[in-house]
Amino acid sequence: MKVLSRLASPAGFVLVLLLFFLLPFVSVSCDVPGYGEAGANYTGSHLVSGADPEVPAELREFAEDPETPAELVDPPDAGVGVLAVVLAVFAAAGALTVLLPRLKTRLLGSAAVATATLVVTVITMVVAQSHLTSALIDGVRRSGLAEQQDSLQQIESAADRLTHTALGFWLMVILLALIAVVTGTLGLFGERLHAARAEAASSGDRRGSGLGGLGGLSFGDDAHERSQAPPHE
Repeated sequence: MKVLSRLASPAGFVLVLLLFFLLPFVSVSCDVPGYGEAGANYTGSHLVSGADPEVPAELREFAEDPETPAELVDPPDAGVGVLAVVLAVFAAAGALTVLLPRLKTRLLGSAAVATATLVVTVITMVVAQSHLTSALIDGVRRSGLAEQQDSLQQIESAADRLTHTALGFWLMVILLALIAVVTGTLGLFGERLHAARAEAASSGDRRGSGLGGLGGLSFGDDAHERSQAPPHE
């Protein structure tokens, strides 16, 4: 049980941090007139620091055209810096639960922190998608293209398809849910499972010792046959 608890926490929380900071958390895509579909991936590093994600080189060259509105090529701000920091702090706190002295306290603490981190992760995603969608719509409005064509109407009608949950988000959700379930189950029922396993092992030992004692007994027929000496010729 100790080995499983250490795999779930702190190793699980360290992996959550790596997924958050290294893999795409949320992505955004839209159609840029004169260029086509453009997109950007936001990792946890972008969300925490507020830095702009990378954009394709072709789009950067397209942005150098003076006639291209900057609002259409500059990645919008996700606006979840505070939530992203809270998420990272919770995950780091989960990794530090290994310092708790008692095993049960460590397991239940890990389950609570994993649940809280999971809730903050989902809230961060929802708020980020909302902010990114609003920023894209505002960018089209400020660019003036809304008066030239139906770009604004098209974006507003397809607002739910502008932002996407990326791979890092789903891996974090799955991993945090597993940590919460495993550590919570071990913390609540680990002692009972250990006691039941010890009782089963003890019962097996008693049955084995009982059979070993019977092996030393001599039954009547066998004893009678052995007591009869073979006749001498």
